[in-house]
Amino acid sequence: MDTAALTNIATTDDVRWIRAAYFQDDWKISQRLTLNLGLRYEYAQPYMERHDNQAAFVVNTIGPNSGTGTYYIPSSKRNVSLASSFTNTMAANRINIAYSDNRFLIQPQKTNFAPRFGIAYKATEKLVLRAGYGLFYGGLESSGYYPNLGLNYPFMFESGYNSTTLYGSCSTTSCRNNGITLENGFSAAIAAGLQNSVSNPSLRGSDAQVKTPYSQQYNLSTEYAISPTLSAGLAYVGSNSRHLIVFPDKNGSTALLAAGQNTTNYKPFPGINGTAYSSYAGGSSYNSLQAKLDQHMHNGLSFLASYTWAHSLDNAPTPLGSTGDAGFRNPNLIGLGPDWSNSPFDVRQRIALNGSYAFPFGVGKKYGNHHGAMDIILGGWTNSLTFIAQTGNPFSMNTNVSTQAGGNAHPVAIRDPFAAGGSPDSRRTDTVSCAAQTRTPTHWYNPCAFVNPPAVASGSVITGSAALPYLGSPRNSVRGPGYQRVNGSLFKTFNIWRERTTLQLRADYFNLLNTPAYGNPDANIGSGGGQITSARSLGQFTPDSRFWQFAGKINF
Repeated sequence: MDTAALTNIATTDDVRWIRAAYFQDDWKISQRLTLNLGLRYEYAQPYMERHDNQAAFVVNTIGPNSGTGTYYIPSSKRNVSLASSFTNTMAANRINIAYSDNRFLIQPQKTNFAPRFGIAYKATEKLVLRAGYGLFYGGLESSGYYPNLGLNYPFMFESGYNSTTLYGSCSTTSCRNNGITLENGFSAAIAAGLQNSVSNPSLRGSDAQVKTPYSQQYNLSTEYAISPTLSAGLAYVGSNSRHLIVFPDKNGSTALLAAGQNTTNYKPFPGINGTAYSSYAGGSSYNSLQAKLDQHMHNGLSFLASYTWAHSLDNAPTPLGSTGDAGFRNPNLIGLGPDWSNSPFDVRQRIALNGSYAFPFGVGKKYGNHHGAMDIILGGWTNSLTFIAQTGNPFSMNTNVSTQAGGNAHPVAIRDPFAAGGSPDSRRTDTVSCAAQTRTPTHWYNPCAFVNPPAVASGSVITGSAALPYLGSPRNSVRGPGYQRVNGSLFKTFNIWRERTTLQLRADYFNLLNTPAYGNPDANIGSGGGQITSARSLGQFTPDSRFWQFAGKINF
């Protein structure tokens, strides 16, 4: 073994307060018109390490080998010594080390006022119109532990070693043949101080000013009573969100080079590793048309049928990741705007039906309202049913050759990915078979519909928006398989003692039609691209294959 790493034991004890107050009033202007008015204020502190064991890297400017930044440490930790290997690295990369009396190390936002407004108007005895608007501030997103400021030096660090630094130089005649060994240990490294071996550190950081994520939500709907128990509704429902937390690598390359080239000299801070950086720069939008038919219980029948057409877009990949979402192509080059694309959870169309029907036979029912054999055989039966069908989720495509260094590139669709047949484009240099049929587990899409983005020529340095053609399509450009399910229950109730004690026997079924739920396919454009090799992730309580369960219970 020639290399090893040692790290100290670091724990973080994060705390934060969230305080809120609100005013709300319902104003019934007339028998037909009602207003809902509200105003909410929220103050959400940034998280703070209880013992001040955290540091924050704040980027000031970005440029090729010319970035500047500040590394904030709480003033209470001035007595904590910093290894010269770390301070020299910071200085060489134009990162100023500063001590701050602000224990958060970043500035919170204190102007989070959120108005709410709603209106309901009864146009006729059967027709109601409603509208609403609200602004809602968010708290912590699912960012995980990796970007936590408590993982920064000097509170957490990792030191790397190889056999020559631990045990001296190696020559052709005196080189150790067993590398780093436990019996020799790390005594010399520990005696010299582990911090003195910290080099090329990864830095956790944040925008200097917190911008609390918020969502504006709005709707306009109408509901009409077809009968005393049946109503229909139609609504537009939308929202947009701003200042969502995203994690761009602030030390990513500021240029594209030819494939295989080293981009270190084009990083803002070449002497440090990557960054885990919280930036409040993401956004999203959602627009939908929603229709429903609602049958209240009548003659044993009740159901709710709904249809939704929707589209969700964002440039804010979920911090902990989403299936098939490739993330940013390179924000340091092109910003976040060009990666405004389909959300990985976007579902364009969805139909849902749930309902129940009590058969009108037996004691207390419309037919056979008497005790006897007919009541035992036909009485007391109820069936419930749920049906769901939806279109698939989008995912990001992958190139099958390296075309550049310094960014994440996606293939470009030159024709409909779901059109079968054809032949590979002349720009492709690989060998690939075109799909004779698509939307199958073997070929969900046709790999011949794509080409790799153009390759960066040797010696070229591509910067700014000129890099877009070399990075290909935005994320989440192709849709995977849809999903459908039929679940339900069939149960019968028996009176077994003077109608005060009942026995219920029931059978519950899941995926009645045994419809497979396919996961997203292999996302490359070479041979094997488009092949589905796994099932959709449904959770432990939703079996993929047909499944029955039987139960009985006594009520008394």
